[in-house]
Amino acid sequence: MENRRNLYRILHVQPDAPEEIIQSSYRTLMMKLRRHPDLGGDHYTATLINEAYAVLSDPAKRAAYDEAWASVAARPKEAVEPVAPAPVPACPFCGAAHGFTGRIHTTATCTTCNAPLAPAVRERLDAGQRAVGRVPRRTSLTYFTGWPGQGPFPGETRDLSLHGLLFVANSALPVTKVIKVDCEALVALARVVACTDNDQRDWRWLIRTEYVTVRFRRSKGGFFATRA
Repeated sequence: MENRRNLYRILHVQPDAPEEIIQSSYRTLMMKLRRHPDLGGDHYTATLINEAYAVLSDPAKRAAYDEAWASVAARPKEAVEPVAPAPVPACPFCGAAHGFTGRIHTTATCTTCNAPLAPAVRERLDAGQRAVGRVPRRTSLTYFTGWPGQGPFPGETRDLSLHGLLFVANSALPVTKVIKVDCEALVALARVVACTDNDQRDWRWLIRTEYVTVRFRRSKGGFFATRA
């Protein structure tokens, strides 16, 4: 049946494919054919592949899906086809389906890469207190450039705020790259907005980021620095 959301077609398998073939095709698409965002693929395509795999790798969901499509195939051609299932929510870092829908709680974490899932929110607490505990201006951090196996790499903070962080590292990072950052104050997925040569000898690159998702470790207090 011609339909761009045909889950079997998305995974490049036949409707009678066994579970082993479905799993193998999924891994080939995401890793060998580089459909995963960290390998150069786009998030929309990766989401479709994750959606198809989540349904077809689950016997109960697959049976329900097959039954629905079989009933559609039996209708006259002019009949209206059913709406395809909504994309499965996925971690913006590793691409793994997480199952959270609607507003995501601030403590929600990806069970695959341990990244926070709650989108960054720019807000302050009452009485002008920042929503993050007081931390040293310079504190060590680690970051991952991809999952799995791409990190952790060392770095050191230079500035922190509710919007993002500035840190130094020994490796350059491309602008728009999403990385996972972990330090005393927070764990976050952060998008690189600038990467410049650092004039200090201990660290080569100065990297400015903005949060994509973030979980602060303490509930109140303040930063030494006011912006990143």
